[in-house]
Amino acid sequence: MVERKKWSSSILFIMACVGSAVGLGNIWKFPYITYENGGGTFVLVYLLAVLIIGMPILLAEMLIGRNSERNAYDAIVKLSNHNRWWKLVGALCLFTGFGILSFYSVVAGWTVDYFINALLGNLSHLDFTTTGQHFGSFVSNPGKQILYHTIFMAMTSLIVWRGTKGIEKAIEVLMPVLGVLIVVVMSVTVSKYGAGDTLNFLFDIDLSKITAHAILEAMGHAFFTLSVGMGTMIVYGSYFPKKNSLLKATLWIGVLDTIFALMACLMIYPIIFGTKMEVRESASILFTTLSVELQHLPFGNYICAVFYLLIAFAALSSTISLLEPVTAFFIENRNMSRAKATLVSGGSIWFLGVFCALSNGGSEFISKLKIMDHLDYITSNWTLPLGGILLAIFCAYVISNDEKARELNVSKDSMLFKSWNFLLKIVAPTLVLIVMIYRIFNS
Repeated sequence: MVERKKWSSSILFIMACVGSAVGLGNIWKFPYITYENGGGTFVLVYLLAVLIIGMPILLAEMLIGRNSERNAYDAIVKLSNHNRWWKLVGALCLFTGFGILSFYSVVAGWTVDYFINALLGNLSHLDFTTTGQHFGSFVSNPGKQILYHTIFMAMTSLIVWRGTKGIEKAIEVLMPVLGVLIVVVMSVTVSKYGAGDTLNFLFDIDLSKITAHAILEAMGHAFFTLSVGMGTMIVYGSYFPKKNSLLKATLWIGVLDTIFALMACLMIYPIIFGTKMEVRESASILFTTLSVELQHLPFGNYICAVFYLLIAFAALSSTISLLEPVTAFFIENRNMSRAKATLVSGGSIWFLGVFCALSNGGSEFISKLKIMDHLDYITSNWTLPLGGILLAIFCAYVISNDEKARELNVSKDSMLFKSWNFLLKIVAPTLVLIVMIYRIFNS
């Protein structure tokens, strides 16, 4: 086997993991569910859920990767001693990441078109009626959908083709710039509409507002936000040097991901409260109502362009992490060169993504099949949570306590280790299963 490349520093590893986690889920999903579920009270419940669900499973997946030094599939094969049933979990992770990237890159491609058009001033004439028509016309244009999907997959593949060095170089640029762009847009929205209502809403805690629905939403997002359940963190963990602390890395990833989510709220809420904007769950609102409101800000065209650029950067850092596990599988399991593995994995995902790109009206026949909707439903409601549950159970019961404690550089008798192991064995899988059942019956 070719010598395994490693991350050059803990900071870049953490940035890569945060980049994987930060995406449309942080930019829109978190602000939306926080808005719908009581603000500060929901944030408190969410933080608790991150501690007892998201971070324990995140740590488990990174531990599996570093202990095995393999891709997601071969890591499970190696640590389970080639158990045929556990092999299916590794395959499930690969399928999930493959499926998600095929439609995620299509949505990510939309940001490229909107960035270009905002920069050229082509969105400034739109109002609340015509913006929906413009978006509908765009997503039903087969040429544009395939073009921007291709551009995004090409950018992702070029970065992954260069291996850990390529990912590190990209992350060194993407994450700092992403942070700066969020601060720029946030500064403009706050200066225009003020931050008083936003801060009161986000940090005012009223325990009487806690509902069963809010708790389930918080638990669900705490799981989905950290990129677990699809093999990404196993592969990223496999590149993490033994000398570095997984515990510290897990803590930093959880904290920074939450900070990005709260910054997204501080960026968007001033517009919502200042304009009484209608809030909807669909991410399409980023390309319709919000694009009109952004045009009303000082230097509206440019702020709008910056907004779509930051979404594109957030999406790219996520698509990189989705392609790497599949590429690593072909390299290690099929003995391909990285160039060939990237071409095969990226090309296959691009091909499936073409059908997703045509699912919004670009082709009458493909639109009827609803491939994009079905892939989203299957991965989000079934394979992703199931993968997270099974990986938690695998780490808890298959890997010995001695091995886990040695990997974490802690005593297996310490309160920290016992608490984490308990969360992994019982609490986290049970709560994710509850969320999974809830999402299936409410889809």
